[in-house]
Amino acid sequence: MPAPTTPPISQPRRNNAEIDARISDAVYEAILEHKLPPGTRLVEAQLCKAFGITRGTLRRVLVKLAHEGVVELQPNRGATIAVHDAAEARQVFGARLILETGSVRELAQHATATQLAELRALAAAEHASRESGNWREWIRLSGDFHIQLAEANGNPIITAMLRTLVARTSLLIGLYESPARPSCGHDEHLAILDAVERRDGERAARLMGEHLGEYIAALELEPRQVEAIDFSTLFRRVKL
Repeated sequence: MPAPTTPPISQPRRNNAEIDARISDAVYEAILEHKLPPGTRLVEAQLCKAFGITRGTLRRVLVKLAHEGVVELQPNRGATIAVHDAAEARQVFGARLILETGSVRELAQHATATQLAELRALAAAEHASRESGNWREWIRLSGDFHIQLAEANGNPIITAMLRTLVARTSLLIGLYESPARPSCGHDEHLAILDAVERRDGERAARLMGEHLGEYIAALELEPRQVEAIDFSTLFRRVKL
């Protein structure tokens, strides 16, 4: 009697959400590494081949990225990496400046030791991610620091407005800031917290204003020459 055979172990199939997330993440990482500059045309046939996916899957991902402001979808032209002008960037950061300087000035009047300790821990995590070269995580944690700083005031309306602005500025940073030119520094965050802890609201507001100004200075908003991209080489390590 022949020995029973062991059935092969089947590999779990990834669902659409997992596949979409991996593709989106790969595009984000390429943007943060400045391998997909603003204005790059995303050629569907080449991307489908690079990822080994159908056009339906790719289009689903592109619609999601367009909703997030990462990609622009244009009739008869397809998808391109989003382009933003200098005026828009300054307006978005200007709105943050108004909200955050006032918020941090107020926070200096009542911040608790627990709130400050949590903010310092977040600043430390942000610094560690940047030191390790995890650019995307650094951008996320930097935004989280500013949001949590506003949350400490207990005004949900200001916090909700700031969340929207931070999401937009995080995209601008990812698209236009060079990793070799850091803007949102760990030391600057700590200096703001030190001023808040000393109940010096005016100094905290001034430091916040200077800090947000550094963001703008670090953005390379001049139009760039967009070269042809070899998507198969760019995404060769992506496993779906």
